[in-house]
Amino acid sequence: MNKQSIINHFTKGLSRDFRGWVGTEVETHFVDSDGHPITLECSQRIFRGIKKYKWQISAQKKDLITELKRDEEKILYDLGRQCIEFASRPAPTDLLYKEILSSLHELYDSAERCGAYPLFEPIIKTDDDLLVIPDERDASWVKLDGRKALNLCARTASVQFTVETKGPRHAIKMLNHLANNRARMLEYNPYPQEEIWKKYIKTSKAGYREDRYGVVRPSSIKDYVEMLSAHKVVVNGVLIPFKEGVQDIDIFLRSVWWNFRLRRYSNRLCIEIRTLARRCDVTIHENLSELATFEVGQ
Repeated sequence: MNKQSIINHFTKGLSRDFRGWVGTEVETHFVDSDGHPITLECSQRIFRGIKKYKWQISAQKKDLITELKRDEEKILYDLGRQCIEFASRPAPTDLLYKEILSSLHELYDSAERCGAYPLFEPIIKTDDDLLVIPDERDASWVKLDGRKALNLCARTASVQFTVETKGPRHAIKMLNHLANNRARMLEYNPYPQEEIWKKYIKTSKAGYREDRYGVVRPSSIKDYVEMLSAHKVVVNGVLIPFKEGVQDIDIFLRSVWWNFRLRRYSNRLCIEIRTLARRCDVTIHENLSELATFEVGQ
């Protein structure tokens, strides 16, 4: 990996047309009528059934459907066979909730026809091995972490928002603003996954640095990249020193699990807000409203 290439990733070729749009990822547990996590076979029936709403299969691993798309929206597995993620298109906040709710209800309808029901909880209580490994990237993580550690994360469901910024300086300002107000956010919406993430870091066979999960307060993009470079790169199930690792930049950025982190989508520099627990659908709307009070994107 190269520090300058990551700096360029965050700073070069960005649009000056600020829209303030927001995208989201909503993870939902599904259970059967007895409250048990659904089987892999059931989740596959859900995926096949939702095609009636014009969702198209976009990724498969042999006979396993792993992702569906419709325009800029996606439905896919998170880590667990029972946890299905919906990823929205970026949109103005006044439209986003309606679009999220419409697509989620399509997912719920397909699930109900398969005898499955959404569980609006951040953590599903089970000792089952839930992992589903839809691609080589996930297989690499199982090799690195071990199934026991990774199963901890497979029991969680979160809501994540990705918010456009005006550019690098604004992004750094917002990262610090969010970090400084994290306690307030957790008071409003507790995040029980916190302890699971800490346990995952400690129990993984990988030997991660403890600060691979947590909060950072960078002074600049360069400082942010310096913090990133302290972490090793995951290559074929092995941790490689930053300078020696060769990996797609975005895959590396996704492997450092800070509560608030920078991501780039096309020509937009964004902040991903990760510490929101999955609860009822109304809570998603409340989360969107709460974001405005933190002046994110303004």
